[in-house]
Amino acid sequence: MKDIERWIPERWDQIVGNNALKEYFWDMIWCVRKEGHRSGFNLLATGPSRTGKTSAITFGIKCLGCLNFDFETMNPCGTCKCCTLNHHLYGNEGWENVVDYEDEREVSTPVRYHYNPVDCTRLSEADLEDKLARIRVCNEDLRIIYLDEVHRLSRRFMDERLLKPLEDFPAIWIASSAYVKRDGDNGQPLDKMFQNRFTFRITTQLPNLDQLVIWLAERCHEWGIRVETPEVTLPRLAERCHQIPGMALQVLNKAHKRRSKLLTLAMVEEHTFDLDE
Repeated sequence: MKDIERWIPERWDQIVGNNALKEYFWDMIWCVRKEGHRSGFNLLATGPSRTGKTSAITFGIKCLGCLNFDFETMNPCGTCKCCTLNHHLYGNEGWENVVDYEDEREVSTPVRYHYNPVDCTRLSEADLEDKLARIRVCNEDLRIIYLDEVHRLSRRFMDERLLKPLEDFPAIWIASSAYVKRDGDNGQPLDKMFQNRFTFRITTQLPNLDQLVIWLAERCHEWGIRVETPEVTLPRLAERCHQIPGMALQVLNKAHKRRSKLLTLAMVEEHTFDLDE
């Protein structure tokens, strides 16, 4: 059964909004797999929780490691080793994958691809030092390090330990942060020197209401969810979730867990969303 609240898209057209993130990954995948780049694509993605940062990043990384990637559509095959791995797992040290990349002369070159996801919410200082020691090994392999919820390191003043590695290690560093500093907030925002280590800094973009309604209808069809008066229920859900896709998925998950698989207007009105007062 699908875990709807942790849903990862299977094609780029299933991502709603976040066009800048899509463009970043299309360019990065092309330059890495066609031109042999191994660094220079450090990305910091910021924005409120549930706006699609992690799902877009996870899908982009899956595309990069796909054994049968389609450069016409920029979509992964969906069936190879990399496409079928659980990209939400943090318990291991990531994984390795050998991919045959083709350069501009269409010469196939086997490249060992290392993916290291890091859950910054659980990272101790000893864990961080251990991971850096493993990543420090300099070779011709392609390394992708994903720092999820990186603002958690800033709150514990651990982000300073990453300044040199971000600048010196031959890798592509990708980080996501949901932290937004508000008046009266005593938490630590991301340090400016830390932010400057990322060439690409992208803030998540929400879809408009019409785009979100179409996306919700597609997801309901995909997951076999029936919708009571869809012309009323889906636009109301798009409004009530503040146009944040991840919040709408919470309601679709409720409908999917019912025997009837029915999404009703009452369910939309009764749900408490994170931004509700």
